[in-house]
Amino acid sequence: MKWLPRRGVLFRVILNGIISLIIAAGGFLGLATLLLGSQAKQMERTMNTWVAAIACEAYSKNPSGSALEAYPFRVTVYSRKGEQLATSSREPVGLPTNDELARAKAGVPITLASSGDMLSACTDGSGRYLAAGRPLQKPALGRLVFSVAVIVLVVAIGSIPLARSLVKPLRELVATAAQLGEGDLAARARHAAGDEIGDLAIAFNTMAAKLEARLLAEREMLANISHELRTPLARVRVVLEMAKEDPARAASLVSEISRDLMELERLTEDVLATVRLDFEHSENRALTGLRLRSVEVDLNAVLLEAITRAVEAHPEREFVFDAPDGLPSQLGDPALLRRLFDNLLDNAQKYSTGPIVVRVRDDADALVVDVEDNGIGIDRADLERVFEPFFRTDRSRQRMTGGTGLGLALCRRIAELHHASIAAESGAGKTTVTVRLSRSDEAH
Repeated sequence: MKWLPRRGVLFRVILNGIISLIIAAGGFLGLATLLLGSQAKQMERTMNTWVAAIACEAYSKNPSGSALEAYPFRVTVYSRKGEQLATSSREPVGLPTNDELARAKAGVPITLASSGDMLSACTDGSGRYLAAGRPLQKPALGRLVFSVAVIVLVVAIGSIPLARSLVKPLRELVATAAQLGEGDLAARARHAAGDEIGDLAIAFNTMAAKLEARLLAEREMLANISHELRTPLARVRVVLEMAKEDPARAASLVSEISRDLMELERLTEDVLATVRLDFEHSENRALTGLRLRSVEVDLNAVLLEAITRAVEAHPEREFVFDAPDGLPSQLGDPALLRRLFDNLLDNAQKYSTGPIVVRVRDDADALVVDVEDNGIGIDRADLERVFEPFFRTDRSRQRMTGGTGLGLALCRRIAELHHASIAAESGAGKTTVTVRLSRSDEAH
């Protein structure tokens, strides 16, 4: 219904204050009744007995209704047969039953069923009875209602500052989220208080910063992919034009076209592998049909194949392979492991000016592969980020080596799928990437 107020935080805080007030009042009354209920009843019984004695004496001296006019509460005198003789109330008063008279005559004050008044036998020997009851003046319900309304209003008004202190930062956070959703990647929450809302603002700003970095990285990746696609395509076009002009040279240009097509194929495989591994990490992996194919793999053979491909693609580079004989086989996906070491070797040759060394070590519980290059090195601040998707160091950009920033990110994802670890170390122009393949854990 549109006429109802919106149940926002402001409304809820005020309502919570009112409900708390009601619960506190009810709890206080309940506790007072529990602790003082029996004592209050005893005091009422004692008071009524005393009033009955005074009223009986007053009626004996003046046996008329005027003798009871001064009493502020209802007092009624009955004969020994239960007939009403006089009362201070203008309202009709019920008569006691014979059973009630008999019990009151025994000297035990009783409560009348008809009116709730307390009936006692007069002690002056007259045989009369006297019933004392509620006050004649009705309670001021209007004042009570007014007082309760004033208290509720005070609680509601007093809750407004607290509600506003909660609502204002939440509204600012909603507005910031809307700005971020509209494309303002620099939008950040400004609430800096050290409370839960402040923690929410910090978490929101962290999320926004990561989202901004990821979107900017993806934009950079698109630009890099466009550049990487444009360059080999342009070379292929030039070679084809040259072949048209000089058919005799066509055969000699085939190798150049093949190299450019291999470059395009590698770029496409990097992007497709990224998508595939994203599915491998997703909860819907079973729906995609993408599964890690885990078989016994000869790690030495995989590394030799990778080095052979690297030598063929980059004959100007020197590759050194150092591995002991008789290495045990390793559980893993052969295709993904080949992709892992292909990317590591390709990345090493881009930034190396000296030999590229591949070492294999057999630790107690793992096979360890080190890929070492001698070149520009990596800044310490960038060592943790080189495995992030689309990240490229400033030095690599300055060298204009190309690439999309997916190579090492793919290596990390492949390593994680094999329950392996991958890390980079760099110093004095030497960079070593270490892959530790555990033999105790099976890949899934």
